[in-house]
Amino acid sequence: RLLCPLLSLRFSLGGCSGAAMPKGTGRIVIDPFTNGLLTTLFGLEVVAVFAVLLALPGALPAGCPLTGPQAFAALAVTCLALFPLIGLVKLIAGHACALLSRTALAHLGDPVAKVKTRNKLRDQSWQLTIHSAMTALEAYILFVDGGGEHWLDDYRSLWTPHPHQQVNSKRSVHLLYLLQMAIWIVTCASHRFLEERHKDYVMMYVHHLVTIALFALSYGFNFVRIGTAVIFLHDSSDIVIDLLKMANYLKLEGRRGGFLVEGTFAATLGVWAYTRLYLYPVRIVWQGVWYGSREVVTAPGAYGMDGFTAAAGSPFTRGHS
Repeated sequence: RLLCPLLSLRFSLGGCSGAAMPKGTGRIVIDPFTNGLLTTLFGLEVVAVFAVLLALPGALPAGCPLTGPQAFAALAVTCLALFPLIGLVKLIAGHACALLSRTALAHLGDPVAKVKTRNKLRDQSWQLTIHSAMTALEAYILFVDGGGEHWLDDYRSLWTPHPHQQVNSKRSVHLLYLLQMAIWIVTCASHRFLEERHKDYVMMYVHHLVTIALFALSYGFNFVRIGTAVIFLHDSSDIVIDLLKMANYLKLEGRRGGFLVEGTFAATLGVWAYTRLYLYPVRIVWQGVWYGSREVVTAPGAYGMDGFTAAAGSPFTRGHS
């Protein structure tokens, strides 16, 4: 997610934003080279994910209830099932919002009368659906399943034992990664081939590619504990963004709109300040990654540290006793 703004800036500074709207056309034109490059990368990512599941039996982390071929089949079936689900969600949302716009919101000038606005609302409805559903599953893993986990408030639980030795037997964790991988593969394909193009087309394309890679690497190297915590913070905070965008498309602002745009904007500021500016940098990056990995993974007697200590010829493995 951090790479997307940097890459979009790179395209802009290089004189090639990747997406442009010629005057008078009202149509987004994508740079063919940029689009072709990103599509090639997407194809390679998908092929690599499915090939690893078939060709490398030990690629799945310990505790996964599926074999490689079974995971291959489950991921393929889930991807295929998501395409009609996306269409159904967008169809229902489109008709519901159009009806709402013509009736209850007629005093606002039928805000989604334009096809372009209605399409934006339909696309955002799918994002709201997956963010809400995944947040519910992630909350179940962190706070309910098996008594919950302390992955958000105890950095030791992220690294004890070392991720390469962890056996995460909760089926819900593996289900989460399966669903997330399928969702982002399908979302990326839909973004490329089905959805209406927007000005942020290239930036969002890069976002989807980076997300797929992060899920694959996180699962393959068994960093599922910290991965689940990171996913929860991102998905839960994206819900208010989705609601803000939808309220804005419906022109629910000011007294006539019940101040819903203003309310969701304030909620977005609060939620993002807590999840993205406090929990993520403090609990995940500082305590979980920087401090936690140093103090737990490199502690004397930890996995791999005996050999390191013997090679170094010192009982001190962290620069202090």
